[in-house]
Amino acid sequence: MRRIATALASAVLASVAITAPAPSAAAAPPAACSGTRTPSSFRACVATAATVYTALWAPQLVGRGASATAPRISIFTDVPVNPCFDATLGDVAVASFWCDLNSTVYVSAPASPYWTREYARAARQQGVLASDARRVHRTQKRLLKGHPNQGAATEFAHELGHWVQYASGQDDYYFVKGQGTSRMADRYRSSFELSADCMAGWVQGRAAVTGTWRDTPFIRWAGLATLAELGGDLSDMKPNFVFPKETEIIAHGGPNARLTMYRRGFALGSTGAEGIDGCAAVAAHFTGTVAPPRSEPPR
Repeated sequence: MRRIATALASAVLASVAITAPAPSAAAAPPAACSGTRTPSSFRACVATAATVYTALWAPQLVGRGASATAPRISIFTDVPVNPCFDATLGDVAVASFWCDLNSTVYVSAPASPYWTREYARAARQQGVLASDARRVHRTQKRLLKGHPNQGAATEFAHELGHWVQYASGQDDYYFVKGQGTSRMADRYRSSFELSADCMAGWVQGRAAVTGTWRDTPFIRWAGLATLAELGGDLSDMKPNFVFPKETEIIAHGGPNARLTMYRRGFALGSTGAEGIDGCAAVAAHFTGTVAPPRSEPPR
């Protein structure tokens, strides 16, 4: 993704590059990220998610003649130097992002504790955290601690969706259609982002149904909480992650749009449906745009 979204106050300088190990052919218990956020558990979570998610996307990419070579993963705690953006401006740390110029997903360590905890705080203020707690069999006190690593895995899954868009050739289509300041260009930029939300749902739904990632109500709560918080305004939420529909989809979309795309992607992945063109079609229908044709992958 060719952008950086600001999120939190800047932290101390550090950047760690990791390479996800190849998935084992032997049967293994479902992977999972711990609920406790420590630097080591966070790194392990991202590495595990990279292994599981790229392995699930690989057959989809290879089936359309695209490269399934996994991207690099760089974990950072301060604004990272990278070839896609000048990320040094402003006293802020940045959210995770995809850079096509060096095939790297940059994963924000400062953002990782933020999403699920902030959602839980807002849900308590709106009076719906109790219903969340009943549904996922946790106390409100536990939900207020969040599920930082699983939230980070969900944010990572969205950025990995941008890698899939690039590897499949869809990225160029969205880039051309999103040029300019017209309302239709805005819609294509939103479609690009919402398709990545759908892809996050697809890969997590696929992982759940194939048994490659642990699937519990609490883990699903963390995925939905992350997308809701990333959508911005959490006022007017109702129980079961119900938000009012946006009158206009702007940029990444609000909580309703992002949760709708994620849930539709999760359903596609759970049923074994195709995810790349499937998510592009879902996002296009939602935004009133035209889905990209089956593209030639970049050479």
